[in-house]
Amino acid sequence: MTDTFFRYTDRFVNFTQQDKNLLVSALTLTQVPAKTELVSYNQQTDALYFLLTGCIRKYFVKEGEQITTYIMTENGFIGAFDSIVMGIPSEEIIECLEPCTLLVLKKADLDRLYQQLPLMNEFIRKVLEGVLIQFKQTLSLFILDNPEERYIKLLSQNPEILQRVPQHMLATYLGITATSLSRIRKRILEKA
Repeated sequence: MTDTFFRYTDRFVNFTQQDKNLLVSALTLTQVPAKTELVSYNQQTDALYFLLTGCIRKYFVKEGEQITTYIMTENGFIGAFDSIVMGIPSEEIIECLEPCTLLVLKKADLDRLYQQLPLMNEFIRKVLEGVLIQFKQTLSLFILDNPEERYIKLLSQNPEILQRVPQHMLATYLGITATSLSRIRKRILEKA
């Protein structure tokens, strides 16, 4: 399982074998069933997760409605970053949509790695730069594209999500209702 993780880290930095051994000692492998909340509303968290297998979403609840803000599949980090960094309760919920295999990194272990493994600072900075760019691109989609264009981009960039995430969750992720998503899908099929 750590081979997958280190193929990911190699995209950013070149950890030595000794560095990798130190990292492995800080990671905990866990498997959780679908519908597991990794982060719950109004609860503080101190863990980052690296998703090895499965599908996860982040969402908020507003006036009783779940609004999906992020969907993630294998090979990436996820966490309630504001809760981890600032030590505050999370306003978002992180839920496994499928059974998931995860590597867990606790904040205390991350802080220790920053001290013992200077390259860890560069690695996490590069990961967070990628997260920031991804959030900017998502924001741009909502500013520049209409719902049908957002759906078409999702379809072209990440088609497997359409098979792995329920339609009502995809709809809120795209900023529309499930009915509107059905209409968009029907229009696209009619054009094909």
